[in-house]
Amino acid sequence: MELEQIAMNSKSFVFNARYAAITLLKDRNYDSNIISQVEKEYESFIKTEQKNTEELKAQEERLIKRILQIPIKGTRKYSLENGNELQVKRFNEDIFQVRIEDHYRGGLAPVMICKIKNNSTYLTFPFLYLKAILVYGIGGTALTIILAVLGYIENDKFIFSLPLIVTIGFQLFLMPFIYFIILHFFRKRLRKK
Repeated sequence: MELEQIAMNSKSFVFNARYAAITLLKDRNYDSNIISQVEKEYESFIKTEQKNTEELKAQEERLIKRILQIPIKGTRKYSLENGNELQVKRFNEDIFQVRIEDHYRGGLAPVMICKIKNNSTYLTFPFLYLKAILVYGIGGTALTIILAVLGYIENDKFIFSLPLIVTIGFQLFLMPFIYFIILHFFRKRLRKK
């Protein structure tokens, strides 16, 4: 009777506990209507999970099909609701750089790399935005050296590498946060029909 009460009580027990209770009831050859009700719930749950999995796979296939239309060395720009722009640049057959262009803060934020594995799966990971490192890090270092040679700043070895250190450090600091933001908008924007 206690197992039957567990199986019937969907408010107090999670579905797995209720299903375990009917499994024990079936093992004991107990005959009850609740067993068939919980089994129907289970079948419905499995069908819903399969449908969700199939829909997610279809969404991922749409995303991959859409970015594979970008020519090699080409970039596609997608408008976001907040006024920013999602930029997807294709490096070769299966590697893409994804970034959010924020028109207000400049281009110091890191990027996400997307590697296509097959027609329905891909791998993503955060990476440094190399253009920002070249422009701000190397360019800033060159400017610092020029200003030191002209006598505008003190000739200190540490000051020469400061722009490069700040640029890379800023990107490394932002990387965990920006990666998930880029991934969210990448999926949200490109999975649409």
